[in-house]
Amino acid sequence: MPISVRALAIAVAAIFVGSHFALRAVAHDRITTKVSWDREIAPIFQARCAGCHAAGGPSPIALTTYREARPWAAAIKEEVLTRRMPKWSAARGYGDFANDPSLSPFEIALVTAWVDGGAPETDKKATDAPVPVVDMASLTRVQSHTRTRVITLACKDQPVAGRMLAVSPRLEKGAGAGIAARLPDGRQEIIAWIRNYDPDYHTTYWLRRPLVLPTGSRLIVESRGICEIDVTFAR
Repeated sequence: MPISVRALAIAVAAIFVGSHFALRAVAHDRITTKVSWDREIAPIFQARCAGCHAAGGPSPIALTTYREARPWAAAIKEEVLTRRMPKWSAARGYGDFANDPSLSPFEIALVTAWVDGGAPETDKKATDAPVPVVDMASLTRVQSHTRTRVITLACKDQPVAGRMLAVSPRLEKGAGAGIAARLPDGRQEIIAWIRNYDPDYHTTYWLRRPLVLPTGSRLIVESRGICEIDVTFAR
């Protein structure tokens, strides 16, 4: 066997053996936490992650079952600690949205404890009820059942009036937009600041509290590049 072919064979064998023992190590991680997938983590993932991380969703990585999520445990911890996931392009502190999927500090702590403790599937000794989690999708469905009208506007300063329920900008990939309303009395209401827009994760941002815009109000949308915005009003 030529040296190069022999070396390649040895390298492939080493990778196989290393992968085998790595998988065994993952399967036999020492469990040091009572936080389990079945009891605490699955409800969080179902409420916050399944909208994207499921079959047919925009993400290629499914996280709907323990078998799917377990290999990604360390990466999941990193993503939630840095708040890169769940995907949400509206900057926090600029507007307040009913369908914001962001994890609370307590939920982040649960995910971290689960991963650091060996990511167990179940805790057979647990007797308490599962931790309640707000289902963001259900909030959006409640909002969407309201009779609405949607108008599509260019991104500029222009007159608007009505009871605003949601905004949904369409931008160039990676672009951002500042969205605000100026009322007739001169007050300005910040609606949203969208950053790093990704068309694969196009989102309608449902206001937690509808914004009443009397006649004489103006919608101000500042963005570079191609931009338009769908604005949802109550009928």
